[in-house]
Amino acid sequence: MIKARQCAEDGRINEAGALILQALGHERRAGSAGPQVLQLIKPRS
Repeated sequence: MIKARQCAEDGRINEAGALILQALGHERRAGSAGPQVLQLIKPRS
């Protein structure tokens, strides 16, 4: 998720989104308790 955050901060939104979706798929398959990657999505001030 660090890589996705860095991509987003660098303006590479498409790459960041793909990494987030990939991580969500891994979480879903792993059966984790919650969508931890959603913590990266924050409204801009």
